[in-house]
Amino acid sequence: MEVPGKLDLGALSAENLTLVCLPCDNDGLKEPAYGFCQDCQEHLCETCFKHHRRPRPMRNHVLIDKEFMPKTQVNAPTASEDTADFCKKHQDKPLEFYCRDHTSVACYVCVTLEHKQCRVDYIPDVSGNLSDEMTVILEQMESLITKCKSNIEYVSKAAQNLDLSHAKVVEDIKVFRKEINECLDRIGTSILKEADTIVKIAKCKQETVKAACLEINEELECSRSLLSSLKEQNKQNKFFIEMKNAEKCLPILTDKEKNVLHANTANDCIQFTCNASIIDFLKTEKSYGTLSTFVQPCQDRAIELQYIETIDMKLNSEKEKSNITGLVMIAPTKMVVSDNSNEKNIKLIDVEKKEVVTEVKMSSMPLDVITFPEKKLAVTLKGETFVQILSYSDAKLSLDQRIDVREKCNGVAYSQDKLVVTCQISKKIIIINLEGDILNVLGSPAIFYGPMRVFISKDETFIYVSDRDWRQNSKFLKIDWKGNC
Repeated sequence: MEVPGKLDLGALSAENLTLVCLPCDNDGLKEPAYGFCQDCQEHLCETCFKHHRRPRPMRNHVLIDKEFMPKTQVNAPTASEDTADFCKKHQDKPLEFYCRDHTSVACYVCVTLEHKQCRVDYIPDVSGNLSDEMTVILEQMESLITKCKSNIEYVSKAAQNLDLSHAKVVEDIKVFRKEINECLDRIGTSILKEADTIVKIAKCKQETVKAACLEINEELECSRSLLSSLKEQNKQNKFFIEMKNAEKCLPILTDKEKNVLHANTANDCIQFTCNASIIDFLKTEKSYGTLSTFVQPCQDRAIELQYIETIDMKLNSEKEKSNITGLVMIAPTKMVVSDNSNEKNIKLIDVEKKEVVTEVKMSSMPLDVITFPEKKLAVTLKGETFVQILSYSDAKLSLDQRIDVREKCNGVAYSQDKLVVTCQISKKIIIINLEGDILNVLGSPAIFYGPMRVFISKDETFIYVSDRDWRQNSKFLKIDWKGNC
């Protein structure tokens, strides 16, 4: 039975069979050549010829019709050692393209069906220009490996400190125990068990950190070794794919390292403090003592600040010096600052190039600026009773909605789809959602003199407020979400 659109092989002459469509030939079909792609160096049948330039990667390919196409068959290139991997969805199709929008590699079929509007690169065209990107990724990998090794060394020392301090606690308990005779056996046993439990839990957390870091290190070492091997063998396509896989894994492994440390924070020392009055009040006292935990000071954990450079944020057209009242990083090399002198601007700064990328003039002097999800900024303005929202990109700032606070604003912070706004004049903190609904009002003259800047704790449990008292020294308050100090 004839299949419409397919070639009847019996009707072909020897001359017609000479030139066939290479893509169809790879699928086991013998279709006569209708034209030729100069970029792909392939003969194409009528169907492939007409659809060849539809996918974005092939839109600029040069097609030659039947009259002027090469009259000899161009064979498919032989596979080299740098042959790309094959697509998981279409297992007979090689991974030849990289989608920058989805940060993923794809075959010809995937590009045609799923990435028509994307920015797609042909891997052989870009795989040879990766030295800078490779350097950045390898530096990030090296940095994470160093952190993990440091964590492993730290928890190993911490375990030793726990053993030593625990031994001292036990000895202190025994010495104190001799002074108060056998009547303290019951509560002495209780506190020894408490000490053992603290050490057990702390060691368990440290072992968890150690195991996780060893696992991360093993994965990174394996990936780094593979990348180095592929680079040395000049297998650029495989190197590109493995590098992109490593690039995807790096943030995941970085978050894993941070999360395991955060979830398994443990003190490495315990200390026994005896109750000195227990001898006099032995018959009535029920407390044998207390156990306190702390992290022993360690030079490796110290944070040192060092001056690097100064960035001038003043534009040539501005007469006055910049007066920066707030700043926030929106990318590793991009910073947004509020400048309440000059033209009352919000400026986007390229930290690497040390220059102002763009600016937006505000209705009054900007006081504070923060970032929150979906590439948004929140800005408070002097004398204004609203928070101005801006949208940003790598090279652009634009005004967005205004959120009415009903009070003159000063500082602003963000947490879980809520803005926390300080109102210095009315001595309040207002918690408001992004739709403008006031959720809570905290504070009173008895608590605040003049709340200015506001910050949210890392675990989002507490609110920190800088409070300015013109008569006395300013103070820094820590309150919960109900306003309790």
